[in-house]
Amino acid sequence: MEEFTLKNYQKGFEVEQATVGYQVAQTWQFAHQTPVERLKEIYSRPNFDSETRHYCFKGNEMIGFLTSKVIEPKEDGRKRASLVFPSILPGHEEVTELLVGRALDTLKDKGVQVVETYVSAISGNNYELTQEWGYKHIKDQDNLVYILNGVDLKEIDEEADIRDFDQDKDLEKWLSLVREYDEISEETEKQILKELKNETGNVIAHLVIEKDGEIVGTTLIYRNDIKPSSANLPFTYVTETKYLHKLAARVKEIGKKEQIDLFFVWLYKGRLKLKKHFDALNFKYGQPSAALFEKELT
Repeated sequence: MEEFTLKNYQKGFEVEQATVGYQVAQTWQFAHQTPVERLKEIYSRPNFDSETRHYCFKGNEMIGFLTSKVIEPKEDGRKRASLVFPSILPGHEEVTELLVGRALDTLKDKGVQVVETYVSAISGNNYELTQEWGYKHIKDQDNLVYILNGVDLKEIDEEADIRDFDQDKDLEKWLSLVREYDEISEETEKQILKELKNETGNVIAHLVIEKDGEIVGTTLIYRNDIKPSSANLPFTYVTETKYLHKLAARVKEIGKKEQIDLFFVWLYKGRLKLKKHFDALNFKYGQPSAALFEKELT
């Protein structure tokens, strides 16, 4: 193995961490990485433990990192930690063992007895590592992800037309749907309202279908800034399958113009009531967005 150096977090690592994370995430179906400013905010908190962030360098170049965190005990009272499997630049996968080994040794030294890891088939797919490192599957997350991939979706004959979201006209009706399906807190609602006032940049479209004065279908197309050929469809709600069909067809049409060919929808909490509509259309099978694994540290 080539000469590599492992380091714990040091102030200033945020930019390199985000750079590595963005490059790795582009190889995933659903790409995500915490932005630099968010990392700086997290790493400046009083309770932040720099010993739980591990970085691998080849010379002066950061080629990979792994994050972990001691978390609150569960009912069994045992000391726990969460761990995210490493992001490593292509061609340097051999340092996986170094990073994971160092992280687990560190957590064990801190008295951690159980390590939790969430693994997703659309974000890195590290199921092999759970087996290699002796993790046990605990449960699938109660959060289904659907992928709109059908190329044969066409507009259907339906009286209700799709139009752009009108903040003055639609806001209160739209918020009532968000409250019902997403079961949001007041804090989250304030954040959503703040973001709605700045619908620019990554927001490609905010669509509404209205019938008899009520919103019967709505979705928002939010482009992924790491992988611009993909987008999320947050706040997708419909009262009937035909409205989801109509929205999906329009989304595909907009995606073609915007060079977006992969769309994700998450169903959780109250949104799970919408599962029947997604299953009826040309969406890929709704699989759990992630699965929880645990490892005993002895």
